[in-house]
Amino acid sequence: MRVLVSDTSILIELARWLLLESLFKLPFEFAVPDALYENELLELGGIDRKRLKGLGLRIESLDREGMARAIDYQTAQPKLTFHDCLALTLAVTNGWPLLTGDKRMRTLADEAHLEAHGVLWVIDQFAEHRAVSKRALSEALECMRASPRTWLPHNEIDRRLEALSGKTGG
Repeated sequence: MRVLVSDTSILIELARWLLLESLFKLPFEFAVPDALYENELLELGGIDRKRLKGLGLRIESLDREGMARAIDYQTAQPKLTFHDCLALTLAVTNGWPLLTGDKRMRTLADEAHLEAHGVLWVIDQFAEHRAVSKRALSEALECMRASPRTWLPHNEIDRRLEALSGKTGG
């Protein structure tokens, strides 16, 4: 089964819209670095770390070389958190795709020739694999569009809302 590495932002975003548990219904495995798991995933919308692990979240460690690479990433992009750099390193080291909502991380992933996706890709996967109802996805997308804390392009949200409603674009 294909493994994807997630940063904290994706997990927070999915938890905010009550979609986090549904992530584990997709035909992928999801992994995070152990330090991110221990320090960042304290509680996500009532879902604690133990529950995430029970749902199938993989906790992965980096060796000394991986830690050095994470430090190099943070030196190159000081605005990234160290936990973000650990996630990026885990993805690069294993050749696993990265799930992130951070443009700087996507830039580094592109430079490493690494596949990277954001929350809208996850929404697309929910729809494609029927892991979440169309109604629940539509509600989440509407909330994302209305939220001042979500920086997703409205035209992309609207395109997905149209597809979920069965309307075709013109």
